[in-house]
Amino acid sequence: MAESTHRVVPAVDKAARLLAELGSGETLGISELARRIAASKGTVRDILLTLASHGLVERTGDLRFRGAGAADLATLAVPRLRSLMQEFGETALLGIVSGEHFEIVAREEPATDLHMSASIGRRIPLRTGAHGKVLSGREPVGYDDEEYLPGVRAAAAPISDPAGRPVAAIVVVGFKQRIDARTLRKIGERCAQVARELSTRLSEHAA
Repeated sequence: MAESTHRVVPAVDKAARLLAELGSGETLGISELARRIAASKGTVRDILLTLASHGLVERTGDLRFRGAGAADLATLAVPRLRSLMQEFGETALLGIVSGEHFEIVAREEPATDLHMSASIGRRIPLRTGAHGKVLSGREPVGYDDEEYLPGVRAAAAPISDPAGRPVAAIVVVGFKQRIDARTLRKIGERCAQVARELSTRLSEHAA
């Protein structure tokens, strides 16, 4: 007769939970994964490197990891960011949720002398600006009219993982003198369209 109960093996349980977290298509660091599964960073590091040695997860550099064969969100986003940049003549960004920060992982900037610029890897507070409004679930499309930076307007829309959690955001940002209120709304609508497309792609890759 089969036993109705079993003993949970702690290391295997942690490995399974790490695989589940990385199955969404996100690229995550050790600290964030340790927080999510409530384990020490040392334990999470050892498990991830073991999983990587068996090809079950991929290491992307700087001790960040993603599920093996998972969609690279930045790669998927770049042509869409370029399209947004060309359509509106403003900087288009992709940022991911990284702990309590919004980390920029891809960008397309116009070839003009005067434009907003942001470096890859830059981390800004998660709950501020247009991105903060959508990643917190407060608004489906976030608008920032000089709230985060004087003279700057931005629009953002969230990208969701297969479980429906907001894990990243598309943002278009520029100077107020070039973006009137009507254009800002159009930018927000296009950001929402692109974000829905990327959310769908993540779900398809995770299936």
